[in-house]
Amino acid sequence: MTGNSDAAPLAGAVQNLDENTFSQFVRGAQKPVIVDFWADWCQPCQQMLPILEEAAVQLDDRAIFAKVNTQTAPAVGFQYAIRTIPTLILFSHGQEVGRRAGVHTVAQLRQWLDSVSEPIEK
Repeated sequence: MTGNSDAAPLAGAVQNLDENTFSQFVRGAQKPVIVDFWADWCQPCQQMLPILEEAAVQLDDRAIFAKVNTQTAPAVGFQYAIRTIPTLILFSHGQEVGRRAGVHTVAQLRQWLDSVSEPIEK
């Protein structure tokens, strides 16, 4: 999927964001957004990709998952003071509410959402 922020996020897919799409996408999201800041050369980032894809499927009702390549979108990485990758930032209503560095499991991502996001209204 491209970073086209005018389109609705594809359910269960990791969204690719860049400097042109990041702010509008994160601010306009109807659910919390977990953004993975990564780079092609980063081995732990490569390990995180299938985990992020699985989380996007398993946690689709809870959050939207996206990624930003810090090599091709350095301004976004600079804006959020990304010093290590992978770094995951959780946004709610366009505001950062949590941050974690390193590789995480789907279960850890679920627990993180539980600890920092408001309950989903049924």
